[in-house]
Amino acid sequence: MKQAQRVLSTYSVDIFGICSALYELGGLVVIHDASGCNSTYGTHNEPRWYDTPSMVYISGLREVDTIFGNDTRLVEDVSEVARETRPAFVAVGGSPMPNAIGTDFRAVARLIEKNTGIPSMGFRTDGIHSYLPGAGEAFLQLAKRFLKDPAEERRDGGAPGRKKIRVNLLGVTPLDFSVVGNVTEMKRLIRENDMELTGCWAMGDTLEHLADSAEADVNAVVSATGIPAAEYMKERYGIPFVTGIPMGEAGTKAWLRALREAALGEGNGIFLPVDEKASGKGSELYVLNAWKEEKAPDAEETDVLLIGEPVFTASLACLLERELGILHVSRICPMPDAPRVLMKDVKVVTIEDALREHCREAKRVIADPIYARLLPEEREKFISLPHEAYSGRHYRDQIPRFIGPDFSSWVSGNLGPVR
Repeated sequence: MKQAQRVLSTYSVDIFGICSALYELGGLVVIHDASGCNSTYGTHNEPRWYDTPSMVYISGLREVDTIFGNDTRLVEDVSEVARETRPAFVAVGGSPMPNAIGTDFRAVARLIEKNTGIPSMGFRTDGIHSYLPGAGEAFLQLAKRFLKDPAEERRDGGAPGRKKIRVNLLGVTPLDFSVVGNVTEMKRLIRENDMELTGCWAMGDTLEHLADSAEADVNAVVSATGIPAAEYMKERYGIPFVTGIPMGEAGTKAWLRALREAALGEGNGIFLPVDEKASGKGSELYVLNAWKEEKAPDAEETDVLLIGEPVFTASLACLLERELGILHVSRICPMPDAPRVLMKDVKVVTIEDALREHCREAKRVIADPIYARLLPEEREKFISLPHEAYSGRHYRDQIPRFIGPDFSSWVSGNLGPVR
């Protein structure tokens, strides 16, 4: 019973991550399931559902097709719709039942592409893993299928004579940034600091525009979902990447500086080699939580505990440590399928009882408000910071704009005295 979730929720699942990543790019996205998944995604995890048209459909999986493994109907139905609507691409993934019977979605995608001539992608999803590997794989497949080779060979420091550094934003979905102005603010920071935005993967952009992303000098990975595409572009095109969110006054300055240094092939206090065992690439990673040369000594009691997506909590930890002087900050990621390269100094905790104990030991907890249900008698120690991928639409109106210098005052005002 210790592994049962009694009061906590679950994070958005892998197939929803795919839907969110591809939502605005003109493709036909099919969830292979009987019913229910589409409405759950549309009403709880997709704030663009009611004002931004997109072709996200359910396949209508039948019991008899499940029993006999009839994939022909899926291939024929999707092919027929694709021929009628002529999407830019087709993406197919599934829920737990198709995974249980071993549906080969890559083979399904190949048949659809053969029938229609439309680029098609199949994803082995199971509706059990979190949105992180789902959205990450979607961005990676997009990069492999649609990126154009740059007009000129890339050199360290960008193209010679180029006046402005070109930047891609990778890992941008409402699951991590909602629709409260965070993405707009990131784009503004890039443009107002003498840089050019090459592509935003994938909010407020088009597939045609994203296809030119290999022209960039640096990739800004702002969530764990951007890591697979960043590593691919590093390996294929030599584009370095910076991982972190411009959060708070010092964090924003560091983020902008890191982008320039990475584009110019320089390293400073925020340069850190990736653990090759974790990434398998040997690529270079710039992380914003590498400010401190030495980690604070272990404390018996955590000053502030952060729970959530690893890039977000790393960036918030930097704000707490550098701007507010809070030395003992702990981070928990409840998603064990997050990219290993981001999990240094992060505890992976998924069991509710264990999470409760970690929260009890901390003086303050910054997390989605659902986590406050773990300790109803100690709610005053929880600072509410809703995460769309966790609590969905329930607390959307409480999500702050956490991008930029102004977030420092929000954190200090809500955190109060810690010691």
